[in-house]
Amino acid sequence: MHANYSLTNLASQIYDSELDIGGTAAERDAEIIIIRSWLAAHVGEVNTLLNTSFEVSGEDVVGFHEEEAGILRELYVIQYYKKQTRSVLKQADNSANSLDFSELREGDSVVKRSSKRDHLKDYKSLIMHSQQILDKLIANYNTYQSPPSQVVEKDSYN
Repeated sequence: MHANYSLTNLASQIYDSELDIGGTAAERDAEIIIIRSWLAAHVGEVNTLLNTSFEVSGEDVVGFHEEEAGILRELYVIQYYKKQTRSVLKQADNSANSLDFSELREGDSVVKRSSKRDHLKDYKSLIMHSQQILDKLIANYNTYQSPPSQVVEKDSYN
């Protein structure tokens, strides 16, 4: 008998612990629906990475456990950071004519402003960190969890 893993619960965990966006309860609920839909659409990617055949049934994934959910979570987080990077790039393109200073000095007073480049570096660092975690999770799963792809009988060596 296979266990079912709730995509709604996973989406809630991602929203509450990974993203920590805040907002009203209605905004949270709407975002969780979007996250859940993304997760359901990318179970096939997990299947490809892990050589498995999980299926989405309603709001659940049949046969999923914490290990597979952790991999799907990291896939979402990487996608989220890439989306945020594109958003920063769009803002940079739209603000080409605005004043973009990084530091103003007058006498002893200094005003520093973070640049979009700094934000992009931060997101790139987050993406690389999440990708390293994902690679490690996949390697560990494929080493310890996946079924053998070929079974050889003991007598076949003779």
